[in-house]
Amino acid sequence: MIVMTGFSLALADVIFTYTGYASVSVQGAPIAFSLGPNNSASPWISTATGPTGFSVNVAVTNAAEIYYDEPIELTVNQAGNIYVNNITISESSTSLINNMYVNIVTGSPSSPTLVGSLPIIQSGTYAAEAPHSSLISLGPGTYYLSLWIEPNVPLSSSSATETVTVSFGYNVVANSAVPVVT
Repeated sequence: MIVMTGFSLALADVIFTYTGYASVSVQGAPIAFSLGPNNSASPWISTATGPTGFSVNVAVTNAAEIYYDEPIELTVNQAGNIYVNNITISESSTSLINNMYVNIVTGSPSSPTLVGSLPIIQSGTYAAEAPHSSLISLGPGTYYLSLWIEPNVPLSSSSATETVTVSFGYNVVANSAVPVVT
């Protein structure tokens, strides 16, 4: 029998460390965004592009459907599969958008061909994100992104705003949508 009096015992943390190495090199981007042929029509639409994506500001009206045709050009340098990785919606009061899709088209602006459609908002809430997102396979070439929006009518207020942020994934290895923590 052990009896301890006036003695304190401190336990130490046990920590194991391991080392991994990553070698990083610069490669050309597999996809690139630029301004499409219909990138601006004030006050209805304005667009901007950068090295990592794009932004589009659009107006909605009490129309049943609104289609913004080819505001963004997508250049595919390496074949792969594009999908929706993450969606966030911030709104001022009530949702302005009931349904929203990003359509990917190819061909001339006067004779486009739908390649596929990525659901962003369905019935006023987030559409499927990775790994459940639809995949659209793209080969090298030029494509255009178009927005199809069905607003919640009647619109609640002329001062209402809504921001929809979409993170796209582009898998150049496999035909799968892999969730990426953003």
